[in-house]
Amino acid sequence: MILKQSLLNFFKIGAIPLLLTGVALRQIILVQTIGLSPWHGGGFGMFASIDRDERRVIKTRLIDCQHQQEIMLPELVAASPKFLKAETYIHVSTFPTLQQLSRVGQQLLSTDSQNPIAELYGETREQGCDTKIQLQVWRLVYDGKAIVYEPIADPVEVEL
Repeated sequence: MILKQSLLNFFKIGAIPLLLTGVALRQIILVQTIGLSPWHGGGFGMFASIDRDERRVIKTRLIDCQHQQEIMLPELVAASPKFLKAETYIHVSTFPTLQQLSRVGQQLLSTDSQNPIAELYGETREQGCDTKIQLQVWRLVYDGKAIVYEPIADPVEVEL
């Protein structure tokens, strides 16, 4: 009976603060290690950060034997919503993992008929040149003097 009462008191008094502390610590760890946006994951980073979903950028570079070309993914999403959905772009920029960036890179290099950038690398592929795509997520930070973009992690290269 005493054990049951003390267990009930723990759940009443200690379990909820312990659970909330665990959620907040998990969010802080994911923000610092994986690049999760502070506005997600159940923490309180949103009150002290300018890093929001709509301010993140996925810099995308198409690389072949002859040159490198920047691809503006937000414009691609707006122009071809069936090829690359806005939700996918936001999800990858909010919680960028190697697997998600690789999946988007493979989608961008696909030979699908709906692929709006296939014409950019179609000629070089015919010449036997390997085409790669490089993706890197950047976020806004305040460095004490100015608001600047900085990369969250190293760029991810995908080739088919």
